Amino acid sequence: MATVISFINYKGGVGKTTLAVEIAASLAYHQKKRVLLVDLDPQTNATFYLVNFVTWEDWAKSDETLKSIFTAAMAEPQKEIDIHKVIHKDILQHPRTQEIVSLHLLPSHIELMSTDMDLAMKFGARGFEARRILRTAFEKIKNDYDYIICDCPPNLNLITQNAILASNGITVVAMPEFLSTLGIGEIENAIKKLVKEVNHSIQGFGEIEEPMITGIIFNRVSTRSGGTEAQQGIMNRVRDKWGDIVFQEFVSHSTKLAESAEPSKSPIAISGYAADKVYEDQLKKCAIKFNERNTH
Repeated sequence: MATVISFINYKGGVGKTTLAVEIAASLAYHQKKRVLLVDLDPQTNATFYLVNFVTWEDWAKSDETLKSIFTAAMAEPQKEIDIHKVIHKDILQHPRTQEIVSLHLLPSHIELMSTDMDLAMKFGARGFEARRILRTAFEKIKNDYDYIICDCPPNLNLITQNAILASNGITVVAMPEFLSTLGIGEIENAIKKLVKEVNHSIQGFGEIEEPMITGIIFNRVSTRSGGTEAQQGIMNRVRDKWGDIVFQEFVSHSTKLAESAEPSKSPIAISGYAADKVYEDQLKKCAIKFNERNTH
C-alpha cells in the first residue's frame, strides 16, 4: 500500500522540486522502492527534470498528463479515466548501467494554471468535490507503489489542497534562511484548517485524517560540512521548535544539482559518477531518513 507524501513550501526557489525528484529517484534506485512522482505544478519543472520537451509535448497532445484527471472530473457527465494510462513508466535509466529505475511519472501540464479557477467555478472553492479528485484517483493505484510523491506548487490553491487531502504526510523543504523557514508554522495551520473544514462538510460520511509534517529538510546549505554561523543559528532554532521531524541530514549548495535538472540529465541521486559522489551520498542519506520517517 503506497504512502502518499506531498512536498510543500509556500516560498519558491528553495529547491523543493529538486529534492522531490532526487529523493524519489534515490528511493527507487538505491532502496528499490516502487515510486510514482506526481508533478502538480503547472511550471512542470519536475516533469522536465526527467524528460525532454518533445516527449512531454507528445504526452500532452495525447491527453496523458495530470490535467486529464482533473478535466475528466469536471466533465458533464463526469468521465471515468484510467489513471494507469496517464502514468509513464520506464522513463529513467541509470546513466552508466542502463538499468531501468522503478520511478514512474504522472506529468504536469502548463494548462493546470487555469484548473484551479475551473474547479472553483464547477464545484465551488470550498466544496469537497473540488478537493477529493486526487484522493479518489490514487485509490486505484495505491497497491502499485511504495511511495506516491507529490511535488506541489508554492501555494495552497485547490490543486495543492487535493494533494494534501490525498496525503499521509507532508515534507517541507527549506533553505537555512529566515524567509524560507517562516512559513512552516503557517503550512501546519493551513493543513489543520483545511482538514477541519472538509470534515465539517462531510459529517456522517467518514472523516479525513490530517496529514502531519513528517519531515523538514534543509537544502542549499552553504558547505558540505554545514552552514555559516547565521545558517546554523536558523537551523538550530528550527530544530528546537520542531524537534525530531527536522532531518539532521541536509543537502549542501551545488551547481551540479541545478545542472542535473536540465533536460536529458539524470538525477544526481543515481549518477554513480565520482564527481557527483558527495551529493549522491547526501541525497541517499536524506532518502534513507525519509523512508524511516514515512514507513508505517
